[in-house]
Amino acid sequence: MFDKILVAVDGSLHAAKAVDAAIEIARKFDATLVFLSVYKHYSRLESTHSLVQGREVPESPDETLGALAKETAERAAAYAREHGVSRVKAVSKRGPVARTIVEFVEEQKIDTVVMGRRGLGDIEGLLLGSVSHKVCSLAECTCVTVK
Repeated sequence: MFDKILVAVDGSLHAAKAVDAAIEIARKFDATLVFLSVYKHYSRLESTHSLVQGREVPESPDETLGALAKETAERAAAYAREHGVSRVKAVSKRGPVARTIVEFVEEQKIDTVVMGRRGLGDIEGLLLGSVSHKVCSLAECTCVTVK
């Protein structure tokens, strides 16, 4: 049951709590931890700076968010290694957050998802339903929600 654990991370306090909980589970069951950070897609056309380009073109919002997501997942993976988990992987993906997490769970044959109850998308969560609620509803595996 606890062989391959996915931890959804977004840089929030609740995600950090989920990382700590997942590390405890992984150490007890000698599980693999996979940290996934998902970001939404923004094109250069959606960027306010795209119409006025100087000599040095800044990164698009999509590139910036992608780099931030990658850094977030890698930071969590490094933290897990520091705390005794040897099998760790960091992944970042672009797409609708809940759907992307669920698709990744299916593709990678994840048996447990650990995630924070409240992340960085609080306003969207209030209006459309939280990511953790959607993932728990759609994923076929065990889901642990951390407060």
